[in-house]
Amino acid sequence: MQRHVCLSLALTLAACGDDPAGTGQTGDSSGGSSGGSTQATGESPTSAGPGDTSQGSATEAVTSSSSSTSSGPDETSSPMTTTPDETTGSTGSTGDDSSTGDDSSTGEPLEQFLIGVHVQDVSPTDAQIATKDLYMGAYGGPMTRGPAEGVHDPIFARSFAIEGNGGGLVMAIVDLPGMGNQVTRTVREKVAAMTGLAEEQVLIGTTHSHSAPDFMGLWGGIPGDYNDALIEQTTASMVAAWDSRAPGELRVATGKAPANNRRDWGFTDDDMTVLDAFDADQQRIGTMVVFAAHPVVLGEDNKQISCDFPGYMVHALELAHGAPALLFNGVLGDASPKVPDGMYADDFARAEAYGVLLAGIAADLAAGGEAIAEPTLTWTHTEWQQEVTNTLFLLASLAGILKYDFEMDGLALKVTTQSTFFRLGTSVQGLAFPGEPLTRLGLKIKEPMKAPHKIILGNTGDALGYFVPSDEWQTGKNDNYEESVSLGKTAGDNAHTNIVPLIEADNAKF
Repeated sequence: MQRHVCLSLALTLAACGDDPAGTGQTGDSSGGSSGGSTQATGESPTSAGPGDTSQGSATEAVTSSSSSTSSGPDETSSPMTTTPDETTGSTGSTGDDSSTGDDSSTGEPLEQFLIGVHVQDVSPTDAQIATKDLYMGAYGGPMTRGPAEGVHDPIFARSFAIEGNGGGLVMAIVDLPGMGNQVTRTVREKVAAMTGLAEEQVLIGTTHSHSAPDFMGLWGGIPGDYNDALIEQTTASMVAAWDSRAPGELRVATGKAPANNRRDWGFTDDDMTVLDAFDADQQRIGTMVVFAAHPVVLGEDNKQISCDFPGYMVHALELAHGAPALLFNGVLGDASPKVPDGMYADDFARAEAYGVLLAGIAADLAAGGEAIAEPTLTWTHTEWQQEVTNTLFLLASLAGILKYDFEMDGLALKVTTQSTFFRLGTSVQGLAFPGEPLTRLGLKIKEPMKAPHKIILGNTGDALGYFVPSDEWQTGKNDNYEESVSLGKTAGDNAHTNIVPLIEADNAKF
């Protein structure tokens, strides 16, 4: 990988979101670890638990779980009301894909959802760590943190596939700070080719752990063989989840969980939504949780790869449920962990405390989940162009160190990004958001949703930094940190302008 150390750039990439957990201040120290391999539905997971020092292999398949198998606008001070001249797309596919939406054996409408879950270890090998060329992301400037020294706990790709009348989606969450669009595009293309789904039906996100490998290229990057291995293993996990889908029931519940807002708004998007899947025998297939908080309990001084608190959370939930679990980060832009008060031996213990707390809340919510009555899944998609005005990104792009494809439009640098919107029955409306929306932006996007359960999958589809509402831009909040790692002032408004019409169009259907 091309390295330009001279680009010390004053890359104030201090840490995408990094205030010490529970303080609401900048400069977070945070960390955690991940639950390990999970077993089939109804069995107690035997994974390496948080804090386990055994190292996973990027070539080691883990498990699938199901009961059976079957095959910029002009800048304005008014937030989120502009019509960007950078828009290149609007509503995309309706989701009426001939390969999905009815029973594959009879051609009849589905009476239940088809659901599949898979978990895949994607940790680097000892040999890849030994190269001293594998860096973790989201703290400091390029290579200032030094290379990763080992694997504290394995990292995973966790995949969740759902098919209903109207279409299907396969979603994966990977324990990484983010992925450049070169990586996510490759995964989408491979999964689409192997499943028959459209690329827009393949949603890949990252937990945003600050103690995981840098697949964005901003902090030193990773060896090429590890890049290729993770792409292949993530692809394999998503395909396995899709191929293992079987008839089942989806239940959903939404409640509250603790987090801080580091821009001092006094509120954040503290909704936790739990999507719980059961097979025809009422055995749990897997549990998907959406909740927002930066995985920053471990600080920049940590040199061991870890999932941070999401790992402790999914591991604890897997032990409680006896089935795979996965956590998508939500409206995470300015949301920080709120670790319970206590005396802790180290940051890993703090991460465990927060993860276990969240797992307990998720389990309680799941116990009261309500079935989604109609086994329908509809989706739409949009793409748009966003101008890149951030000098940091411009210089890093010119230096060739980013794993992103930016486009020249005259003298302007732009990036094409996207969002897929979906609805489950009349119970859940959700969407993939291509970065880290700040609280006020995320809540503004959720506001027009009519379904009782509303979810935003943050850092999913793309990982393009912070999306800040224009009326909040450079107002001194958190010392304008989020602005320093944003594409530019118009990014938040443009996302709102392009995504909300998908929601409004869907609202008219029920």
